[in-house]
Amino acid sequence: MMNNKAWFLLLLLSFLWGGSFYFIGEGVRYVPPLTLVWYRILFAGIALYILLLWRRQKLPTQFDFWFRISIMVLLNNIIPFTLIAWGQQTISGGLAAILNSNTAFAAVFIAAIFIPSEPLDARRVIGTLIGIIGVVLVIGMDALTEITLASLSQLAILLATISYALGSVWGKTRLSSYKPLDIACGTLLVGSVIVAPIMVLADGIPDLAAFEWKFITILIGLSIAGTAFAYIIYYRILELAGASSLMLVTIIVPIFAVSIDAIILSKWISAQTLGGFVIISLGLSLIDGRIWWLIAKRLKAR
Repeated sequence: MMNNKAWFLLLLLSFLWGGSFYFIGEGVRYVPPLTLVWYRILFAGIALYILLLWRRQKLPTQFDFWFRISIMVLLNNIIPFTLIAWGQQTISGGLAAILNSNTAFAAVFIAAIFIPSEPLDARRVIGTLIGIIGVVLVIGMDALTEITLASLSQLAILLATISYALGSVWGKTRLSSYKPLDIACGTLLVGSVIVAPIMVLADGIPDLAAFEWKFITILIGLSIAGTAFAYIIYYRILELAGASSLMLVTIIVPIFAVSIDAIILSKWISAQTLGGFVIISLGLSLIDGRIWWLIAKRLKAR
């Protein structure tokens, strides 16, 4: 059961991650997607490393740790961050956030393959199938029959969710013995090193002229608040309420992302997209199970 503190942190994390989609959409107006990803993980990694130094802690030195987080950063940061940033050159942050909910559905099947303790059951299968119907509704049938830049952007977000799901399974099976802050800091620092040469080859040396006040604000929101600070909150919720409670973030993040788009950018989602999100939320609630368990409990009490 989540207490008030856990609920507050859950809402704060949802707001930060919902806001990240806004900052990504604005950030790609200033720099190419891969450059934005590099800035994001570099500054977030430095921020978390400063936190480690302040706590007088050190990162592990074992080769095994650095090898495993190198895989983690590819699956959980570099690949999905780049795909989402590329996709948001065309589609809104609210739509990207809704499509990003597919992470939970992908994780159900991937976890069932690689983690024996998380087998498929009827509730998860039904919830996932309902969620996929919602995702298809959000994308629209037209996007499934013709290739456009918008449809490719939506596909990029969906591919990012598969990468996220693989990353979550890798973290559970290969990194559970390490401290969460070490994992978060290590992945971001390693990621910034991996991305740097690729970024220079693809985008050239970053142009410092982009660093005007608005772009600096975007980086603070995306890197420091939406990544470094969000990681700290994420693991605090994990400690207070457990991994299952974090499923609720997947439902709440799109609400904040869509609201921010509407308030700041005057971008509204269509009725079809809203309907798809409702169906996705229904699927997520079935996978999570708690809401339906409470409903069944109350009905039984009557």
